Amino acid sequence: MTTLDSTKPVPSYTGWGDLPAHLVTKTQLADLDLPRRPGGPVRARITAKGPSGRRGTFDLYDIRESVPSSATTSQLAAAAARRTPGTRVCEQCGAHPETPCAQVDGRLLCRTCAHIHQLRRAQKQATAQATQARERAARLLADQRLAVLAVTYTHRPADPATGKARPPVAAHITALDRTGATLYDRTLRLTGPRTPGAPADAVAPGPAIADLGDRLATRTVLLWDDELTPLHDALRRLKVQHEPILPTDHQRVQHLNTTVTRWRADVDPATGHHRIPTPPGTANRLLYLLNQVATAEPVHHLGELRPAP
Repeated sequence: MTTLDSTKPVPSYTGWGDLPAHLVTKTQLADLDLPRRPGGPVRARITAKGPSGRRGTFDLYDIRESVPSSATTSQLAAAAARRTPGTRVCEQCGAHPETPCAQVDGRLLCRTCAHIHQLRRAQKQATAQATQARERAARLLADQRLAVLAVTYTHRPADPATGKARPPVAAHITALDRTGATLYDRTLRLTGPRTPGAPADAVAPGPAIADLGDRLATRTVLLWDDELTPLHDALRRLKVQHEPILPTDHQRVQHLNTTVTRWRADVDPATGHHRIPTPPGTANRLLYLLNQVATAEPVHHLGELRPAP
């Protein structure tokens, strides 16, 4: 949050795409086909690149509070006559937006068509990445040393006094080979023996961690993400001395989340970025997902959208 003074805090934004439609700069108000000027106080600020390409902080006003500028209709007509013909007409859809069209790959487009154009570009890039992701998954699945690892944590309720989350009390660790056979399946206690909440079958972490490290030492280990971080934190709190859990050769520790994100090629229409997929949650689902990616049919081209009948 930033403040205009000590009593009136205003929201702060860092991206133009994050702005609600009613928040505009003074320049944007002046650029309207029928220009206006601020009629109320600064309602927010944005720190981002401006039209010149330079990064700066800009005041934002509520367009609903704006008022007509002092320009007469004769002055408006003269200004319109001085414009380059067609700059206020979208070359794609023919719209006459209030704001000037943007130059996109040599064409003047309204904001909607420019956004669609950018989304199409993002989709084409995503399609190319999807093919690479499928090939990577196939290489992983062909590795006879592959071990698929997943960790599920048992949590206690948040601290009632502070509302803060508490560290997990247990971790259920499962490792499968590439055929789905179980390599490791244990629940480790991550707190002292007097702390309630751990499953009844939870064992002391020291020997169990050593056993896990031995089983994974010669393997290529596939995880979804960095789900071992809470486990490492707990072992540090408990002062459990142990050898590395994962192979020390980082090339043999792989994460599937980025590969799946690229394979799905699911572009968020609001941002143009990949949607983040939901974690599979278990080792057998992670292995199933790896097989799904590795055996998927490749996408050869991006079809054109067709109008509804």
